[in-house]
Amino acid sequence: MMFGLLLLAYSVNAMDRMVFPVLLPEVRAEYGFSLDQSGLQSTIFALGMGLTGIPAGIALARLSRKLLIVVGTVIFSVATLLTVVSVGFVDMLAWRVLSGVGEALQLAAILTVAAGAFPRNRGLAIGAVNVAFATGAVIGPVVAAELLERHGTWRSPMLVFGLAGLLVTVMVAVVVSRRFTEASEQQNQTQSVGGSRSLLSWNPMVLAGITVLFGLADFAYIGLYATYLRDELGFTPGQAGLAVGLSGLAAFASPLGGWLIDRLDPRFCLGSMNVLTAAAAAALFLGPPNPAWHVTFSFLFGLFASGGVYVAVAGLLVRSVDPAIAGQGSGMFITCVYVAAGVSGYVFSHLVTGLGWVDAGLVQVAGFSLAGALLALLLRPASFSATPRSETS
Repeated sequence: MMFGLLLLAYSVNAMDRMVFPVLLPEVRAEYGFSLDQSGLQSTIFALGMGLTGIPAGIALARLSRKLLIVVGTVIFSVATLLTVVSVGFVDMLAWRVLSGVGEALQLAAILTVAAGAFPRNRGLAIGAVNVAFATGAVIGPVVAAELLERHGTWRSPMLVFGLAGLLVTVMVAVVVSRRFTEASEQQNQTQSVGGSRSLLSWNPMVLAGITVLFGLADFAYIGLYATYLRDELGFTPGQAGLAVGLSGLAAFASPLGGWLIDRLDPRFCLGSMNVLTAAAAAALFLGPPNPAWHVTFSFLFGLFASGGVYVAVAGLLVRSVDPAIAGQGSGMFITCVYVAAGVSGYVFSHLVTGLGWVDAGLVQVAGFSLAGALLALLLRPASFSATPRSETS
């Protein structure tokens, strides 16, 4: 039950994250942002997450995980509320970065809780965390589009989701026990063996490269795909919200992705997920301007990217290091994926200006995913930490 409440808190995080791209055309119209500026606003929160990731991992070795979850949730909720009173580009950018700082603190702590509380099924537990993201990603864009059409202002959904985050913070503070959040492998009578003692070892470094490529590809889609549908293909806010939302719905398969990465050769599993992500991305940008087509392949893109690659690199980075520094593995994942994500919208908008939407999508979203598949072949499976078979029988 307590883990479910933490997942609810992360679901609200996802709602905040996925709402802004759907509202971006209205924000652009009100403030007069260029495509480059709006692309940066859409994904800059990720830079805040990335810069906070490794410090959050270090803090997890010194501070309570529950404290970091509560503080992180308060920060991104307040930043969401402050966004609606922005007077221009600079202060809105600051609130977007601050929201990412809060999200990073929350996510690093929740990933570490999942690995510590369920050590025999870490991939499955981390997959469950991503299901919480999927829930928020489905609800957020659809509700945002409805509130936008009902109230005629992009501020309405931002206020609703910001206040929801503060409510969940109170629930976590009151209900969730530190005995649960601070659980370790030793307390669960389980001990993993193997894993690197440094983040600078071979497997963590290879996974860091794959994670950076994934951040550049996935968040280019998250940040500007809705704009592509609305501005280039003429979709309505509701149609764009449905397509983006269904990409999040596919992440409900994340526990399966986590289960697979717990059991299969990481080179094959992570490589295959990246190849399938690239194929779905190519279909999105090469296919017809048909809502049914984009809904279908958005779902598949989310299935392979959010439900597959995201869970795989998060779980493998934790498994690539000694359990004693699992928090640093979580922090490294957040830093790599979200620093890349923070600039992905800016890079993608420049590619769109120079190449057009279709070629830009093929280069950044599909091409970088294929590059990640090639890097996965360099992983060394024998160097990952594992739970002895005798303890899981």
